[in-house]
Amino acid sequence: MKKKVDLLLVNPGNRLEQFANLSPLATVAQPLGIAILAAYVREQGFSVDIVDAEAEFWTPEMAAESIEQNYEPTLVGLSAFTTKMTAAGQILQLIKQRMPQVLTIAGGHHPSAIPAQTLQEEAVDFVIKGEGFYPTAELLQLLKEKRDEFPISGVWYKNKTGEVISNGQARGIQNLDELPFPAYDLLPMEKYRAHHWQAWDFGLDQSGFSLIFTSLGCPFSCAFCSVNVVYERNAVRYRSPEHVVKELKHLVERYGIKHIEIIDDTFTVNYKHVEKLCEAIIKAGLGNKINAWCFARTDRTEPVFMEKMKRAGINWVFMGFESGDDAILMNVNKKQTVDKIRRALENVSRAQIHVGGNFVFGWPEDTEETMRETLSLAMEICPEYANFFIFMAYPGTPLRQWAIQQGFPLPEKWGQYGFFAPDALPVRNARLSAEDILYFRDHAFNKFYKSSDYQQKVEKVFGRQVLNFLNSKVLIKQIRRTRLKDYKPSS
Repeated sequence: MKKKVDLLLVNPGNRLEQFANLSPLATVAQPLGIAILAAYVREQGFSVDIVDAEAEFWTPEMAAESIEQNYEPTLVGLSAFTTKMTAAGQILQLIKQRMPQVLTIAGGHHPSAIPAQTLQEEAVDFVIKGEGFYPTAELLQLLKEKRDEFPISGVWYKNKTGEVISNGQARGIQNLDELPFPAYDLLPMEKYRAHHWQAWDFGLDQSGFSLIFTSLGCPFSCAFCSVNVVYERNAVRYRSPEHVVKELKHLVERYGIKHIEIIDDTFTVNYKHVEKLCEAIIKAGLGNKINAWCFARTDRTEPVFMEKMKRAGINWVFMGFESGDDAILMNVNKKQTVDKIRRALENVSRAQIHVGGNFVFGWPEDTEETMRETLSLAMEICPEYANFFIFMAYPGTPLRQWAIQQGFPLPEKWGQYGFFAPDALPVRNARLSAEDILYFRDHAFNKFYKSSDYQQKVEKVFGRQVLNFLNSKVLIKQIRRTRLKDYKPSS
């Protein structure tokens, strides 16, 4: 018998599209946003369920088939970043083909950045621009009342003549403690797994993993980042330490969670918040029960803070180092220098916290020389883990407008924004082709991870088992770039 629900939320799955032969190494994380939305909608008296196609490793066809066989929803909703929008669009289209009476809605970073375009291009009846809590509940109520007009802040739709009706930005919830805990009971919690490096101190056991957030929003305005398309303004709202700790205890005691990813865009931006939260975690006796990681800015790494974070169970800190060239760092409005990067790494390492560094190749001002400077910086500071990204002009970012003005080719498929994707298409610049950037990124990855300095560091810090895992499971897998099939590097 099919389950009738007011709202069915779907997390699209596209690990194969995003990661190809690297997909077995990819983390599998809870769709935290839709899980919180599900809990909020349920509190308002509506019936709701979640289909996590990512966790089930389902293709869009498999997800649509499961939905058709098992549910009778009034509204099907998906939330997606740009890299998952191809899979999301396929699911929406299949739902419309198989269940034409069902209404569909899309939200999240990508639809918020380009709501009108999403309405025109995807098989979707509604788009939410901004946070989805208030508008989703209001929309469900109007649908119950059989309305055909939806004057709801943040809800965009097409009227009967096909005209896009825009209702601006959704109102955000100011007191985050009013939000219920995510609907973990609607998720397959046993199927989520941590990043492999997060488990390097834990016998490579990636099970018992969950996301958590302590704040929403970011006060900064990096030219390459799209985070604030959902929140609209550069501001941060915080949960109380007590509320966060209560959820952490629930995760540890109810679900056996040990690995935690704090998904705040910049966890350390507010020292008072971090200090109070860490003290609450330590007081609750959770510091030795969790293995957490977070993001930090290089200018928010004072030693006294790092030491307290370590005692609170935060064992990894990832920072956006981005480039080894000061001029490029200034041009992307990062507000940091190479010297600040070095000092930040020293501060974090002194607290015995592992450092993850994010580096980007293909910035608008990058050249072969500046990309080599970035690789040289990575080799010099040698963090415990490094991500080598390629610059992508995501919808909603200032640098996308720059790419359009320059007339540079942009991806034709949303999945091509994923830098692990075999057909990834970074933005070229005046000096570098897309192929130059892809080739250098993959070259940098291999040079860094296969260097004797890094290999020796991994064995010293994490042991021979982890080094063997790195070499036999991670480095052996190479991205087969379709654009590099006939590419010949210039040097």
